[in-house]
Amino acid sequence: MPAFSVRLQQKILEHSPLCVGIDPSAALLKGAGLPDSPQGAFEFGRRVLEAVDFGISLLKPQSAFFERFGSAGLRALEELVRLARGQGVLVLLDGKRGDIDSTAAAYAEGYFSAGTTLRVDAVTTQPYMGLGALDSFLDIAFKAEGGVFVVVRSSNPEGEALQTARLAGGESVAQALCREITSRNRQWSESIGADAGPLPGPVGAVVGATCADADAMTVAMPHSFILAPGVGAQGATMHDVLRRMPNARGRVLPNISRAVLANGGSKAEIAATLRELQAQARDLM
Repeated sequence: MPAFSVRLQQKILEHSPLCVGIDPSAALLKGAGLPDSPQGAFEFGRRVLEAVDFGISLLKPQSAFFERFGSAGLRALEELVRLARGQGVLVLLDGKRGDIDSTAAAYAEGYFSAGTTLRVDAVTTQPYMGLGALDSFLDIAFKAEGGVFVVVRSSNPEGEALQTARLAGGESVAQALCREITSRNRQWSESIGADAGPLPGPVGAVVGATCADADAMTVAMPHSFILAPGVGAQGATMHDVLRRMPNARGRVLPNISRAVLANGGSKAEIAATLRELQAQARDLM
């Protein structure tokens, strides 16, 4: 199987760089006319996929909105992931996992091992035990040709003070993460005998589309795909993504979640919304 970054790049060229979030909250399910249940959560994801005939690059189910239903919710998530991947859609599980040593490895095995029932293509992680604590997670993902997206600059205002705090050497926390992520992608490139060139590596980053310093972050990670939340309900537009991340063309993945229902919750209305957003997202290539 090709590396995650190769698979993703191919899908972007085929469809667009749009990342479609599946966040089946009670309010969103109500807006779609679906029950607030595991079955409703799965049906919402299936409705989105079928609305565009599985013609999207990246589906991002938010694990928490399935986990809230317990084991039945996890089964619904597994079923949605199998449906998407079975039709060639890449799945980025949004779980923001992060821990140390064997625990980090156990998380990774849950998403990338041969025997897992929740095999995905990539996972979001949080690095605030230190990026080095995720090394075992990264190693397992790399061996399985998977990807990892590390939260660097989130779109929520509560994260700014921590992420922009200065370390002893003068770098901000976010800047230090950019440097370490770039180093790991270069190491990956060297390990497969390739120069760190135009193809991004397997370690992507989450950089909010609403962040004023988004351009500096993306410039500091030239070998990373950039997941850009904040488009739609949080106020950013596709034009904002292009304006704030001009050096990330071809690498930036604008994420929409609640905006899926901007024009209504029927399959036809979702299809119209996603066609419009995909057309806008192609301007970022």
